Amino acid sequence: MEKSMVQGCDGSVLLDGSTSGPGQSEKTAPPNLTLRARAFQIINELRAKIHKKCGRVVSCADITALAARDAVFLSGGPDYAVPLGRRDGLTFATLEATLDNLPPPSSSASAILDNLARKNLDATDVVALSGGHTIGIAHCPSFGNRLYPTTDPVMDKTFAKNLKVVCPKNDTDAFTVQDIRTPNTFDNKYYVDLMNRQGLFNSDQDLYTFSKTKEIVKSFAVDQSLFFEKFVIAMTKMGQLSVLTGTQGEIRANCSVRNPDNKAYLASVVEDVESLTEF
Repeated sequence: MEKSMVQGCDGSVLLDGSTSGPGQSEKTAPPNLTLRARAFQIINELRAKIHKKCGRVVSCADITALAARDAVFLSGGPDYAVPLGRRDGLTFATLEATLDNLPPPSSSASAILDNLARKNLDATDVVALSGGHTIGIAHCPSFGNRLYPTTDPVMDKTFAKNLKVVCPKNDTDAFTVQDIRTPNTFDNKYYVDLMNRQGLFNSDQDLYTFSKTKEIVKSFAVDQSLFFEKFVIAMTKMGQLSVLTGTQGEIRANCSVRNPDNKAYLASVVEDVESLTEF
């Protein structure tokens, strides 16, 4: 979800580097290597179904935003309206831009707040968006620095011991769930994890250590409805970062490849769009 932080919500992370331009693609930049190949396939499968039914009027960026919303809802999270009308970007972000816009999991809460403040996201937004880690997996190298060479003293000892079984070395090619309580359910147990010193990433756990975010974590841990409310607000804000509309960008025929001649595929039905609609 947070991958739209880089260039905005324009589907740029879906582009393959080999077919959309020179250099390393945004998709293959280190922060995005944990994105599952199957997820990219699903977006293209959805694109094919939607375009067959409606014609080429729905962008890959909108499809991705809707898929994220539905994944949250089907996992037990909130349902919410998604503003639509985005166009797809013509280029992917550079490696430098990707690294600059996606703080690594080793980051402190303070560093993340400073980084996302540039996008007008406040402390409540940051803590709410981090709650997306209530589902999903993480690979050993992304948190191995908290286990080796010595265990992070903030980490619960039993939790650390169990992680070392999964990751006997820092660079072990293995993964674990991000929320040990309810790994497949979108709920507020991620924040309960943090209060029990069982956050996987430093960027997670430090939200409970840092004074500016600690009380927000506690409020979400005891009130799931409050978390859902703030998550929807934050997701909606993130989903409208630097969007392309009207005649900007294109509507891709293949989400992983820029159209051969993007001018030939401008959809007249959205050329005069001045604001996003909701679905």
